[in-house]
Amino acid sequence: MNPQPRPARLGAEQEQLYRHLLRSLPAPLADHAAALGWELRQAVPILRDLERLQLVSRAADGTLHAEDPRATVGRLLDEEESDLDRRRRELMVLRGSLESFEVDYRRGQQFSGPRQRIWEQVIPSRASAVVDRLFRTSGGDVLQVVGRFDVGPGHDESVRRQFQEVATSGRAIRTIFPLSMLDDAHWHAFAQDRAKAGEQQRFLTDEAITVEFAIWCGTAVLLDEGGGQDGDFVLLRSPAVLSVFAALFDELWRRAEPMLSRDASTQDAKLVEMLTMGFKDEAIARQLGLSLRTVRRRVAALMVQHGVETRFQLGRAVSGRGLIGTSR
Repeated sequence: MNPQPRPARLGAEQEQLYRHLLRSLPAPLADHAAALGWELRQAVPILRDLERLQLVSRAADGTLHAEDPRATVGRLLDEEESDLDRRRRELMVLRGSLESFEVDYRRGQQFSGPRQRIWEQVIPSRASAVVDRLFRTSGGDVLQVVGRFDVGPGHDESVRRQFQEVATSGRAIRTIFPLSMLDDAHWHAFAQDRAKAGEQQRFLTDEAITVEFAIWCGTAVLLDEGGGQDGDFVLLRSPAVLSVFAALFDELWRRAEPMLSRDASTQDAKLVEMLTMGFKDEAIARQLGLSLRTVRRRVAALMVQHGVETRFQLGRAVSGRGLIGTSR
């Protein structure tokens, strides 16, 4: 039996008693409790909740009556919708104030100097909040070197939402993963999902990844200190340190491989194959069931992954590595 939608403000037991009263003839609470297999003392506070919401009334002789839900539940829904409208208006005012808050913040920095420390220790419980803030307040590329893919702030729900928003906004996210990630079906699928969202991926041997970090361009580096799941992070904001880590990432990215045959979706492999056969973007979009914009975005990402500048070079690079055309 499909679960019924629950009226606002009703818990499971309140809903159960209310539905029973709707289906039953007027009777004292003791009779209704017995019919439900409840003790009377259990039913008393539940009935009080229903009376407080004005869903049930009690006659002079103690019998309980449930009124037409179109009137009673309808009234609750009207109240909830009114509350939602009020909350939406408050949020719109707050969003409208965001820009002026930012102006005040920048003005304060101008007069009193930067308020952020050059570096700070970040305990694991705060890491997700720090990453979420960096996604929101930074611009440009996000560069990551990941050694442990089963733990870390990237698995927090708020961070995953920010990742999706950034990946689909046009900002580049480039990530280097360890090759061992591809040996586990679960994490292989995880990498594919992120690639589909727009993440550009390359892979290095596990021993080549000796340090884990993420760079929000021009803003900060979040460095994993090691120490396993309970290890701390260090947040670094020095421009000199940022440039060092950016250079390190570029070198690791140059040494890493796209691994198209393993990390990209079958759809990406088919896309490249159709490119090498001379299909136009419009035809590829129709064949793969994608939008034209998505096809062009994926082609651009693949060109960056393979370090080429033209589609012809992309086809040659992929074919030369034996990553397409082997199944025909």
